[in-house]
Amino acid sequence: MSQRVFGAVVQYNKNELSIGGIAYQSKYGNSFITQSAIYDRFSFTGNSLTNVGLYYNYTYKNIYFFGEGGKSLNSGLAYVNGALISLSSTVSAAITYRDYDKNYHNFFNQALAEASEAVNEKGLYAGLNIIPNKRWSFSIYGDYFQFPWLKYRVDAPSKGYEILSQAIYTPSKTFKIVARFKTENKQQNTDLEVPINYLDDVKKEGYRVEVSWQLNKKWSFQNRAEVSQYRKGEANREFGYLVYQDVDYSPMFSKITGNLRIAYFNTPSYNSRIYAYEDDVLYSFAFGMYSGKGFRTYLNLKYNLAKKLNIWARYAMFIYKDVETVGSYLDEIQGNKKSEIKIQLRYQF
Repeated sequence: MSQRVFGAVVQYNKNELSIGGIAYQSKYGNSFITQSAIYDRFSFTGNSLTNVGLYYNYTYKNIYFFGEGGKSLNSGLAYVNGALISLSSTVSAAITYRDYDKNYHNFFNQALAEASEAVNEKGLYAGLNIIPNKRWSFSIYGDYFQFPWLKYRVDAPSKGYEILSQAIYTPSKTFKIVARFKTENKQQNTDLEVPINYLDDVKKEGYRVEVSWQLNKKWSFQNRAEVSQYRKGEANREFGYLVYQDVDYSPMFSKITGNLRIAYFNTPSYNSRIYAYEDDVLYSFAFGMYSGKGFRTYLNLKYNLAKKLNIWARYAMFIYKDVETVGSYLDEIQGNKKSEIKIQLRYQF
């Protein structure tokens, strides 16, 4: 499907104040249509969308204010306002309020949101960062959100919250420990067979401990242990975990560098899955999804073939336990292994 986008931006700056406006139109070769599901009632239809918006930022003493409002013509409105506050030399805070109409349409928005799109959502986010000295840092944030209209697998207006706290201890330049706790509570249709769906609370919790250390100028290591817990309504709680070892070899001025991961994971189902960042070839990265039971390993290598010529290679593999196939439908693989190979070549002019 073809897409054409054109627009304009104007901005005014004076001292600590910036104000701007934006307008653009998107045209598509085919028309968008909605599904018959009730929750999809306010989704975008047609082949042309025009958006307009205003934004600002202003610094007053130790407070940085920012905000933006946008409207898709003939449909909804969305806006976000917030502030970053330096409370002292060791403490900083952030607060943001957002309100996105259920019929707001924008294919390019990247605003703060609990859902994947900034639509059908209201929320208040607040965070605090404390750095008492060079060795310790503490962070905590909370986010309360509401969804005024229906969603996929949510047949009524819903709400929830998310809280995360983290402590980092760095006694030296070559050693770091991270401890993190996250809890999230949302609402979703019950899994019970009932005449009329009602919403159950869905609670997820995650606990993480990570140690990063450097042996010398060539070798560095990272160890992580993470636990996930999931519970929906009155059902039994699911308990999953992930442990992995990362090894990085990066000597200065060497023609070859690389990194390796060996991981073991055990989660009862997709609901208690765990995500972890994975290194990849140049300009690429991934958040691996660890679900089920088994091993995960990958190896990334970079080799300097010549002064301006480099090659990257990646081999990654899942080995699942107690399964006969991996994936489903067109992605189904016979056996219990799923592997991936990447090769990338770069020549710099």
